Amino acid sequence: MKIKYPISLKQIALFSFLIILVLGVSTALVSTLVRADDKIKAEENNLALNGRTAQTVRTSLDNIQGNSYVLFEAFSVVVDSGERERLGESFFRSNPDVLFVSSDETGLLVNPSYKDFEAGIRAFLGSGEASSAISDKSDLKTKYFSASVLFEFPSLVFIYKYGPSNDVKSGAVGLNAESFAELMSTGSNNTTILVDEKARVLVNPDFSSTRTVRDDLLFLIDELLKNPEIDNTQQSVDGVFTAVHQIRDDLFVITAISEKSVYAVINRTTFRIILFSLAVFFAAIILIRIFSNGITNPVKELVVASNKIEKGEFELDIEPRTHDEIGLLTSSFVQMGKGLSEREKLMVSFSKFTNKTIAQKAASGELSLGGENRNATIFFSDIRSFTAMSEKMQPHEVVEFLNAYMTRMVECVNQTGGVVDKYIGDAIMAVWGAPESSGSPEGDALNAVTAALMMRDSLAEFNAERAGKGLPPVKIGCGINSGPVVAGQIGSEERMEYTVIGDAVNLASRTEALNKPFATDVLITENTYSLIKDKVLVAEMPGVHVKGKTDAIKMFAVVNLAGREGAKSLDEVRAIIGTVAPDLSKVNTDDEEKKYNIQA
Repeated sequence: MKIKYPISLKQIALFSFLIILVLGVSTALVSTLVRADDKIKAEENNLALNGRTAQTVRTSLDNIQGNSYVLFEAFSVVVDSGERERLGESFFRSNPDVLFVSSDETGLLVNPSYKDFEAGIRAFLGSGEASSAISDKSDLKTKYFSASVLFEFPSLVFIYKYGPSNDVKSGAVGLNAESFAELMSTGSNNTTILVDEKARVLVNPDFSSTRTVRDDLLFLIDELLKNPEIDNTQQSVDGVFTAVHQIRDDLFVITAISEKSVYAVINRTTFRIILFSLAVFFAAIILIRIFSNGITNPVKELVVASNKIEKGEFELDIEPRTHDEIGLLTSSFVQMGKGLSEREKLMVSFSKFTNKTIAQKAASGELSLGGENRNATIFFSDIRSFTAMSEKMQPHEVVEFLNAYMTRMVECVNQTGGVVDKYIGDAIMAVWGAPESSGSPEGDALNAVTAALMMRDSLAEFNAERAGKGLPPVKIGCGINSGPVVAGQIGSEERMEYTVIGDAVNLASRTEALNKPFATDVLITENTYSLIKDKVLVAEMPGVHVKGKTDAIKMFAVVNLAGREGAKSLDEVRAIIGTVAPDLSKVNTDDEEKKYNIQA
């Protein structure tokens, strides 16, 4: 089909019309609408800059005043001179911009970095308006003074009152205002200063300026003082947009920008627009023809690529042909495909390092810092005499052994709906009931015990394989406890770990250690037994005084699940796991971990 109006022709015609239109009306727009709009924006920006600066200065002063007040209160109750000295040093470390503080409680404390100015500070506080402000307890307003002449850098002194009405006290704080001066000089064409109610300049980013009083700004300050309901105000003064914001008491931030500066930008912009429009007009006729063909073909390829991604085919065989938006979009499509492919691979890999449920929740953003109270069953297992065993093995043999052992044990946890919380050397910690439960604490407890019995069977197979290779058998101990825990993500925003904490976890760990003196392989606490006592066959063990617990905790050695084939007594279990029934009366309760006392 013959194209009557090619895209290139349409683009050339449309672009030419737009350029001519821009050239015809740009002057009028700049001289009227743009000029008026930029004037409004300049005023708004000036006012906004003034407000932001005022807020920052206010916050800094409030923080410093609050910190100094805490120091004064601390000195009122601390009498030891050494402790007072440490308080002062700690204050100046936390507030390095504070030059000095002075109060009835502290006397004059000077920042060690400015000790050379101590004599000048005393003279400053002991004379003039500063001395009057300190001694006058009836005037509760905070007074501000410039100390730049004393310190030879932008500095500010403020004196405030505190304490009950019947015992008003004065506190003086000297502040290095260089950070304020830097903040006030951030506007490209704006000038910001800090003044008091008499328009005396307290902080000026142009520190070399000797002008200390701004009579031309007094009427703005008076207007703000007469109308306290006005948060801040702005007026044009002699061709200068001037904004004033009252910070606190008699302290004001004033920001100004000249109309000449505002309109200079507009004039330059107008000239650039005209030049740019002319250049684009002549270049468009030549380039549009070339660009038109570079648009339609890549768009078709992107349509095909999007269909592939929709079907799950993330590896795309397209490449950007141009360096414009279409090319960028093509590159983004390719990168998006790679990202989705990497995400799939990451999910597979991530699931190997943590539970699949936790991996999915983490990937979807459902897990965040914080915890929740859950009723869970906690499991600990440990290999007996692993240290002695590993000393006879090469490092790579230790790793291979643990990988083979862990694979079997973790499979038992996964098959019963548990979550491997962590590996602690040769030990395994697992949880049932967090982050997801089987539906009830009883079900979680039964699943945990089932997993332990599956481990017993799997370990027997593992030992049979080892025996065929002439290797000694592996013995483990498993401890299980149920109870309330706090479950959630613990760590930082950069690295988090899902885990459970609480007394129930500690008791499970300590229960596992009791397998050795009891010559058992699976021990559960009374808490777990009470949940599933009708579903398990157990042998009650002597009461145990666990460290941190007052009353004896009943322990039960798990023989089997009720109705399940296999061992029916603890003696049969011991025969399977290769242990001998101990004489509990001769057990040394101070041996090994010292976490238990066996009750006779």
